[in-house]
Amino acid sequence: MKVSEFSVKHPVVITIFLIVLAVFGFYSVAGMSTEFMVDITMPQAIVMTVYPGASAEDVEQEVTKILEEDFVTLPHFKRVDSQSYNSLSWVTVTYADGYDAYDQLVELRNRISMLKSKLPDGIQGEPRALVGGMSMLPIVAFSVEAGQDAGRVTDYIKNELTPRLTQIDGVSEIKIEGGKELQVDVKLDIDELSSKGISVATVYQVLNYGNVSLPLGNATYENRQIQVRYSGGFNSIEDIESLPVGLADGNNIIQLKDVGKVSLCYPEESYYVTDGTNPLTIVSVTKRNDGDTVKIVKKVKKVLAQIEKETNGAVHFHIISDDSRQVYASLRTVITSGVMGIIFAVLVIFLFLADWRATLTISLSIPLCILFILIGLKICGISLNLMSLSGLVISLGMVVDGSSVMLDQIYRYYRQRNPKTGKLIYTVNQSIYKGWDEVAASILASAATTIVCFIPIALLTGLIGKILHAVALTIIMAIFASFLVAVVVVPYLLKLILKDSGPEIRTKPRKFDQFMDKVENGYRKILNLALKNRIFIVVAAVLLLIFSGFIALKLGIAFIPSTDSGDWYLAADLPVGTSLEETNAKMQQAEKLLYKYVPEIDNVVFYVGQSYTKGIVSQSTPESAYAHIVLVPVKNRKRNVHEIMLQMQEIWSAVIPDSKITVANGGFDKLVSYVSGGGGYGLTLISEDMDTLYKTASDLRDFLSTDPDVVTARLDTDFDTSTMVINMSQEYLSSLGITSYEAGITSAILFRGMDAGRYKDVKTGDRYNIHLSSNIADGNITTDTISNVHIVTTKGQNVSFANLSDIKVEKSISQINHSDRAKTITVSATLVSENTSGVSSRVNQYLASHPLPNGVNSKSGGIMALIGDMVAPMATAIVIAIFLVYIVMALQFEKLKQPLLIMMTIPFCFIGVVLGLLIFGSTLNLLSLLGLVSLAGIVVNNGIILVDYINQLRISRRLEIAKKRGKKDRDGEYQIELSAQEENELLYGCVADGAASRIKPILITTLTTLLGDIPMAIAHGEGAELYAPMGQAIVGGLITSTLITLILIPVLYYMTEKKKETK
Repeated sequence: MKVSEFSVKHPVVITIFLIVLAVFGFYSVAGMSTEFMVDITMPQAIVMTVYPGASAEDVEQEVTKILEEDFVTLPHFKRVDSQSYNSLSWVTVTYADGYDAYDQLVELRNRISMLKSKLPDGIQGEPRALVGGMSMLPIVAFSVEAGQDAGRVTDYIKNELTPRLTQIDGVSEIKIEGGKELQVDVKLDIDELSSKGISVATVYQVLNYGNVSLPLGNATYENRQIQVRYSGGFNSIEDIESLPVGLADGNNIIQLKDVGKVSLCYPEESYYVTDGTNPLTIVSVTKRNDGDTVKIVKKVKKVLAQIEKETNGAVHFHIISDDSRQVYASLRTVITSGVMGIIFAVLVIFLFLADWRATLTISLSIPLCILFILIGLKICGISLNLMSLSGLVISLGMVVDGSSVMLDQIYRYYRQRNPKTGKLIYTVNQSIYKGWDEVAASILASAATTIVCFIPIALLTGLIGKILHAVALTIIMAIFASFLVAVVVVPYLLKLILKDSGPEIRTKPRKFDQFMDKVENGYRKILNLALKNRIFIVVAAVLLLIFSGFIALKLGIAFIPSTDSGDWYLAADLPVGTSLEETNAKMQQAEKLLYKYVPEIDNVVFYVGQSYTKGIVSQSTPESAYAHIVLVPVKNRKRNVHEIMLQMQEIWSAVIPDSKITVANGGFDKLVSYVSGGGGYGLTLISEDMDTLYKTASDLRDFLSTDPDVVTARLDTDFDTSTMVINMSQEYLSSLGITSYEAGITSAILFRGMDAGRYKDVKTGDRYNIHLSSNIADGNITTDTISNVHIVTTKGQNVSFANLSDIKVEKSISQINHSDRAKTITVSATLVSENTSGVSSRVNQYLASHPLPNGVNSKSGGIMALIGDMVAPMATAIVIAIFLVYIVMALQFEKLKQPLLIMMTIPFCFIGVVLGLLIFGSTLNLLSLLGLVSLAGIVVNNGIILVDYINQLRISRRLEIAKKRGKKDRDGEYQIELSAQEENELLYGCVADGAASRIKPILITTLTTLLGDIPMAIAHGEGAELYAPMGQAIVGGLITSTLITLILIPVLYYMTEKKKETK
């Protein structure tokens, strides 16, 4: 039994199937998570190590290299990159595609534990391993207002608010910025230590040894087993003050309070978090990779509202940034585009068929396909995000193609009446069976060719695969669903709604039908002219394709379009040596300009004393500051975020002299920038000779600064740090009985201070860090200060610190980067647009005239690296897709040349794609290339419909002639030999008539897809920049692809078949 017969004769089964589809479809959408973008987190783990007071060189040698050398032997290891900053090591381990970084954390942490003995004692805790990516970016941030005491506010956040927020399903981490925490501050008086003959190292050791709590295991006590624990820790501040640190005159105990001051206080602020005027305490919430942004933010807001109610407003929260707002806005934009596309598609069907039953059938096929897609997305674990919904919107025009072709063919028979009697020639069932038999195979082939176009895209790995996977998979499911609906559901629906008496007989033809008759007649004339001037048509098409190739050179090239998410960053780096107070004063001046020239501001937070590094990790540096600005939604402003960023970059550069001003977009651009190692243009130089590497990179930066497309050019490191080098004389230290470790500990405490354990208040249960420092760090340290400092050795000798060491101040590098353990410097540039082609071309010319020195190599960095990584996988996927398309068509036609005929027209789609992108001012990027792949599928589908029908027409007409003039062969089939002229007339007539009769279904499928994608192409709003290029490529290409299908394919078909007939 054929599928069409089953659908007609078993309506109950199909009805139950549709009910199940609806139930599971709505169930799926209710349980799906909602995100702005697909998770593009690479299989990476990050290892952070804090080494307080260490220079970048010390961090590199003593921490980073040790970790790197071990990590390269990790299972499934692919690459290791690192950044060594002052006091911080940041190592990124990338695993092979297909492996989950979370599964590798156990092994990574075991390695870190084994390496702990090789790492310096001065590191803070132990290296921390975590999975990087989207989960590191906060999904909501808010300020907390609960009085003027920042310490109490911080304490409330840690002890009351954080536990409630971490109970929310999907929440990963709560981060507090701008808060204050009490610590036990032990400030040593160097003069007192010197006069009493007590060494700094002795105080450090006594503090550590006098504050010990140890588990001692099990013991038998009074005939029962008990746990034994030694408790020798401090119980109060008085215990710390009374701690013996030495003896005076051999008998009197010298207590810690005699040589220093012990107090419970807030540490000196190393950075400020303000709104420009008032200090802020900011709480940021990050989510796990499987967390639902919308649901989490909703629950966070609910918790905050409950707390405000419970405290009667004593605690107030103000939302700074909210990712769910962007999710709602972007999904609303793409859904609106989809709804408009559906409306246009339905109007096209009604306009062509002028039958409410036919229109209802097509209208019902769209939601049925959508329900099928939702079930598929749920099964595949894909969230509702911009990419999956973009794939859905793109496919909306395609999903009606199969149903439209099936319905049009069935209606051709359903409308036929006997001209004499006026009775129907075919019943409803017969119309369905005959129409289904004629087009089911071509619908299957059309669906299969589109599906195989996207299978290689869906199987791509790496970052490109993560971005395109959801789009490709959604389109595959949509086309498969459309095929099922066309061959199973459409016959079922038509059986239910078509009348046995046939369609209404029109006494007067519609004006649109008259118009379409004129279009068909006009097309027939054009086609006849084209068939007579075949060489001219082919040459003109080839020349037009070549011309479009030259025009394409004017298109910008980008990895992925930049988005306007409404938040961005503005950073300032002042000259080295600028104090925190001076930086704050400059930022207060800059803050007024920000509010003056950017009225679109919704919220802004200033981080004074912190540098903006990739937006993920920030370092405390007094000469740096940055602002995180959140704008009002796109619909409420006239300027886009890029215009605002460039304006403020120029203004701040003019107002804050001797500073480096940089701007960075937030949202999805921020994540792409993190993944790529920096947005905009980038070139990474590699060499083990840091001096040569830095000079070469500086020269390239200076060249980029003069480029007209460059806003700012920068290096990811600089010799901008002043370091005081204390070079101890090992021989002299040995003669005094001082170990190098003791000298190092003493130096650290004198000039920076060190943590010396933890103190627990037995009354409150609160824990505090014990920080040991000296009074010489309170003032400005000079050579005289150091000369006047005397320290006491453990043997009681009083020695001048200046005599122990050779002290000098020198410039040092602030950041050392490694790529696969080789030293690198990346030269990056912020561009006036996302187009990198012009800058890339000019840099290549510069490098050709200024070759890199020996030992210095280069590779693409930043977005350029992503563009380079994009080309090969996409090219491979397209080649595989073309091969699979050919296989499908060869199986359908059972011919080897006709599939090639259709595929020859695919390159001509590029003509319309180039025009479409140029008209809309878009770049050639990853998503517009995906639009090109979609377009190729559409062209192939239309070609299949046309060629398949011409083939059927040739067979049927030859059979008619054979029945009249031919003879039966041994198998009982009619055969006839035609003359060359008769063969040519038959071929010519079939091509002309077949193409003319197919213009209506081709126009229906083209217009439904075209009008379905126009709302996407012209969409404006959050996230529209990402998916609009796909729609623009399809809209522009559909116009030329339709001409290709209607003119070039019949011409090529006639030429190839005529040549074959003459042989």
